[in-house]
Amino acid sequence: MTGMHRVVRDRRSAPVICLISQPSSCWFDAARGGPWTRGVLMRLGSKFRILALAGCAVAALVPALSAEEFRLADWEVEQAVPSPALAAVPELTPGDFGLTAFPPPSVMADTHNVEDEALETAGIPVVPIPQPSAAELAAIPDDPPSLIESGKPDPAITSERVAQQLRLMLARGNDRALQAFAAFYLARAYQPLFVADGVLSPRGQAAVTRLSQSGDDGLDPAAFLVSLPEGARNAEAVAKLELALARAVATFAAQASGGRTDPRKLSSNYDVTPPRIEVAEALAEVAKAREPGAVFAALDGFNPPHEGFRKLRAKLIEMRGERREMSDTAAGRRDVLRERNVIANLERWRWLPRELGEAHIWVNIPGFGVDVMQNGRSIHHTRAIAGRQDTQTPIFSHAMSHIIFNPYWHVPPSIVRNSFLGGARRDPGYLARRGIQVVRGGRVVDPATINWQGNVSGYSFRQPPGVRNALGRMKFMFPNRHSVYLHDTPSRNLFGQNQRALSHGCVRVQHPEQLAEVLLNLGLPGEGWTGGRIQAMSGANERTVRFRQNLPIHLVYFTMAVDSTGSIVEYDDIYGHNARIRAALTSARS
Repeated sequence: MTGMHRVVRDRRSAPVICLISQPSSCWFDAARGGPWTRGVLMRLGSKFRILALAGCAVAALVPALSAEEFRLADWEVEQAVPSPALAAVPELTPGDFGLTAFPPPSVMADTHNVEDEALETAGIPVVPIPQPSAAELAAIPDDPPSLIESGKPDPAITSERVAQQLRLMLARGNDRALQAFAAFYLARAYQPLFVADGVLSPRGQAAVTRLSQSGDDGLDPAAFLVSLPEGARNAEAVAKLELALARAVATFAAQASGGRTDPRKLSSNYDVTPPRIEVAEALAEVAKAREPGAVFAALDGFNPPHEGFRKLRAKLIEMRGERREMSDTAAGRRDVLRERNVIANLERWRWLPRELGEAHIWVNIPGFGVDVMQNGRSIHHTRAIAGRQDTQTPIFSHAMSHIIFNPYWHVPPSIVRNSFLGGARRDPGYLARRGIQVVRGGRVVDPATINWQGNVSGYSFRQPPGVRNALGRMKFMFPNRHSVYLHDTPSRNLFGQNQRALSHGCVRVQHPEQLAEVLLNLGLPGEGWTGGRIQAMSGANERTVRFRQNLPIHLVYFTMAVDSTGSIVEYDDIYGHNARIRAALTSARS
């Protein structure tokens, strides 16, 4: 419901373990409860299983949701917001903006998007790993099993022995995803990061514990399961444990920073490149942490740094604490769906740049609002009108560079095709009555002289400045391939509606003069722009004012946010994006 507030009491749910054991033939004994096996317990349904955790000192009972409980129920699929038809956004030319060329954005430059590779292997450089020579292989001593009781530290399993095994494993591996790990360990002479004396080091124990709590981040703990090696405990087995935990940490870093989905495969209206943290960077951050608290902080830091994300994550923890048990009642199903919507919103937070800009423009499409943010607080807010379901406002980040006063409206080709051509074919005076000029070769053409039944691709359409202009008195420009911008409108009465998905994709603002004053003083500091000076820009001719300092602008889609009172504010899922992301996250678990 639009504008609905709900306060949820503080309560925290327990974490979920991420370390899974092998059968009893393994080189640890679950019944003894030694350091290899002491840890936390995972609840599967109403039961508890003992999961081995190398080197841990305590055991705990940890409730968790089963895999089945994460799946979309039939009722959710039936009641989910339907996904609208998503028409591809046509490519436009700089002329559609009245420009000779698109200026490059000052933030969020486009990066290569690998469509056909898994997220964990995309962009990993192929680094040649030095192969051990025959002499080096001959010099590697035998790898006898430990004679120390299972689970207890064994100084005989030295870091040097483990490093030798790591080098062999990484040099012989054919898995491309291991390339980044090989480069990281090569740079540290293959010294292990998470194990010592044959068991998990304090750093490794802290990493396992934090990964077990990944459900609190809106992630799936099953993605970070670490299987313990089978057979005798020797340097090779310990090296396998080291590498398994390194992969779990790197996977967590990638998902916590960049999400679990590829947004461009979900919708053509997601024009974002998540800032995914790569393997070497993630492991290097953990390597800096020597104390367990620092390890927790390093893994926490892989999540988005934004206050909005942190507040919503805290609400997810509270909501799960409220819901003690799954129930098949209508209220229970609503609570589950609400939690999944929170997770969908957390996923979209992970698509944003980690640096939004000290001063930036924030356009929340479902909230129908525009905020100018500075130093973490809103210094200006205005109501907005966004795109309809069939002409959605896209989600992307860019940089606003200038404002055009008294603008021509250069009609996008999609509007020409869908709205103008039919009217012009029926009535040659259709365009003139609406104040639309037809242009060819830079000159205005009389519509009555055009054969509207023929090919009209060589013509462009525009509306000159004036009171009838669809863009009003000004438009706020951040030239982009979607032909989307912020602008004034002569239809001010529409801002009184609660549901304002009414435009062809651009964002109309309620108080453009006030917005212009704020933005001009940010983009042109020291020039003293006032309301009177802005009113004096009105006239019959276009006038462009360019910023010295471009301003980042983020067109986002959040149906849930936490306000200054700590209450959750919810907005309608006008484009069905929550349902789309819920389905994608469920498919990822299948």
